[in-house]
Amino acid sequence: MKKLLLFLYCFLVWPVFAQNAMPFCTSMTTRVHVRTHIGNPKYVTRYSKQEFLKKEGRPADPYTLGLTVAELAMNTKTTPSIEKRGAQICVGLSDLEVELDYPNLTVYIDKKYAPSSCEFKIIKDHENYHVMVVQQSLPFFRKDIEDALYKALKDLSPKIVKTNKDIQPTLEKLTDSLVQSMQPVLKHINAKLLEKNAAIDTPEMYRATTKMCKNW
Repeated sequence: MKKLLLFLYCFLVWPVFAQNAMPFCTSMTTRVHVRTHIGNPKYVTRYSKQEFLKKEGRPADPYTLGLTVAELAMNTKTTPSIEKRGAQICVGLSDLEVELDYPNLTVYIDKKYAPSSCEFKIIKDHENYHVMVVQQSLPFFRKDIEDALYKALKDLSPKIVKTNKDIQPTLEKLTDSLVQSMQPVLKHINAKLLEKNAAIDTPEMYRATTKMCKNW
C-alpha cells in the first residue's frame, strides 16, 4: 500500500517540475500564409491624355498615349497565441495572413481614339503589357515575400503583459514590426516593375508603335 501511494505522489508532482523547467515567453512558432490577387484592369477612356496625366499627378510627356496605374495594397491578419502563467500573460503570433493585391489597376486611353480604331487597339495592347507585368509580379515574388516574413519572425519574440487590455496593443506592435520588415522586399519588387515597364516605354518604341496606324 505504501508503494502505491509513493508512486501516485511522484506522478502528480512531476508535471509541476517540468512546467517550471520550461522557459516562459521566450519564443514563438508562427505560421505564415501569403495570398496574392492579381486583380482585373479597369479601362478608362473618358479623359484626354492631358487630363489623365494631370489626374494621376504625372508630368506631361509627348510619348504618352495611354497610362497604366497600379496601386499595391498589403493587408495583414493575425491570430494571437496567448499563454498565462500566474500574473503574467505571454502574447505571441500563432498565424500571420498576408494578402497582396492591386485594388486599383486602371488603364487610361486617350479619349480622342475610338474603340474601333487601329490607334486604340495598339495603345490597349501596349498598356496590356504593363498590366501583365503587374499581374505576374505578385505570384513571381510570393516566395521572396514569405522568406522575408520568416526571416523577420526569427528576430521577433513574444511579449509579456500584465492585463488583458494590453493584449491587443501588443499584438498590433508585433504585426507593425513585421510590416516594417517587408519594406525592403516591396521596394525591390517595385524597382523590378519599373525596370521591366521602362523597357518598352522608350522613344524608339514610341516611333515603332506610331508607324502601325495612320492617324497618330
